[in-house]
Amino acid sequence: MVWPYKTVLMVGCTAGLGVAMAERMIEHGSFVIAVGRRKDRLDAFASKHGADKVATSQFDITDLDGIKPWAQG
Repeated sequence: MVWPYKTVLMVGCTAGLGVAMAERMIEHGSFVIAVGRRKDRLDAFASKHGADKVATSQFDITDLDGIKPWAQG
């Protein structure tokens, strides 16, 4: 599969489908900005894949009022 995106922002990267999708993106050569609520799991994800493939940001995407400040941050 040819994946045209070089950088992707993935939410929910601390468990389940979010992790699986982020890992698939990495396999296809994308740099992943992984977002999730659990810092320890984000750190483990980044450690597993390396800083050349992953950046992390701890944030709870259900905090609707916090999305704009987080995105500008």
